[in-house]
Amino acid sequence: MSDASKVLDEQPATDKSTRRRASLPQNVKAIVWARAAGRCEFRGCNCNLIGDLLTGKDNLNRAYIAHIVSDAPNGPRGDAILSPQLSTDQSNLMLLCDTHHRLIDGSATWREYPDHLLLEMKAEHEDRVDAVASIARDRGCHVIRFAAGIGKNESPVNTDAVKEALLPEFYPVRNGVIDLDVPDLGIPDSDPGYWSLHQRLLREKYHERVKGRLERNEINRLAVFGLAPMPLLIELGRLISDISEAHVRQRVREPTTWEWQSEPGKMELVREAPASNGSVLALKLGVSGPINDDRITAALGEDVSIWSLSAKDANNDILRTRSDLSLWRMELRAVFEAIKDRHGYTDILHVFPAVPVSAAMELGRVWMPKAHLPMRIYDHNRALGGFRQTLDIVHQA
Repeated sequence: MSDASKVLDEQPATDKSTRRRASLPQNVKAIVWARAAGRCEFRGCNCNLIGDLLTGKDNLNRAYIAHIVSDAPNGPRGDAILSPQLSTDQSNLMLLCDTHHRLIDGSATWREYPDHLLLEMKAEHEDRVDAVASIARDRGCHVIRFAAGIGKNESPVNTDAVKEALLPEFYPVRNGVIDLDVPDLGIPDSDPGYWSLHQRLLREKYHERVKGRLERNEINRLAVFGLAPMPLLIELGRLISDISEAHVRQRVREPTTWEWQSEPGKMELVREAPASNGSVLALKLGVSGPINDDRITAALGEDVSIWSLSAKDANNDILRTRSDLSLWRMELRAVFEAIKDRHGYTDILHVFPAVPVSAAMELGRVWMPKAHLPMRIYDHNRALGGFRQTLDIVHQA
């Protein structure tokens, strides 16, 4: 029985009734379908009940309309008074897939699913449908998904998790996920050609898939999700720039999600200027973890002026809220301006970042090609035993 217009016939083991039940009115079935949006309402399922990928039948109806309180007093969760009263009441009906239809009414399992639990599932699902359907049309966005290897580990950005994180504030437009992933090229990041190759591939993909569409106003809003080495994320931020409307997201570790946390922002940043002027100019950004000056002098020598923008109690899950990211952007602008005021236009700013992924992208976006110094980005490389030069962020298209 796979037609959603049929009412559940399975009974508990104690019910031997074989009577046929009256069909639900068409308007009641339509209401149940509409409020469930054609998806299974069992908690955690949410599968689409129309169509079948294996057979290619896009009009296949795989849904069941199930009673929460059975319409038979001796049925699952049945009641002598409520069963006849609620038999055709849409508030007592759930749209389910075959698996969960059998589970909630099976003779061995129906007692695990009392009516109050099923009502909670129904309410949760229908509230979510209502929230998503209420999103204004102008809240659509294109999603940039960028992943590249971090050391020897792959770093995929799960598309389903990305979509879930956007709702209900934004929604991804149809065919709006733009993949900028860099495949595993089999080159370790200790190889001299690693960074230039990955930088070139990222630029080519961005220009091919994003830049022209932004210029033609085919893309009005971007949501950006990235998991990649910091220098590449900074380069992606530079490509997107601060001109485009882009909402950069952060992957929170606890709980693991791309959703911004509702807690008050707790990140505190401290900006420090160097006591004296050296011939080489450096900026250390210790947000995910502290960076000692000796790690910088090991890479640049002793004659260096080291500016600092660091977080108190730096750790790798410190940036968790929108307000944290806004604070980061504001302080970045301030330190760039302070460096320019004190040093003027020197050759290059050597940047040593230990920052979350969103902070790395926003570093590239906040940097202004005509107002700020060119940047040379460094990355800690275990194989080479310290910070090493990776790529340059310079004044170019």
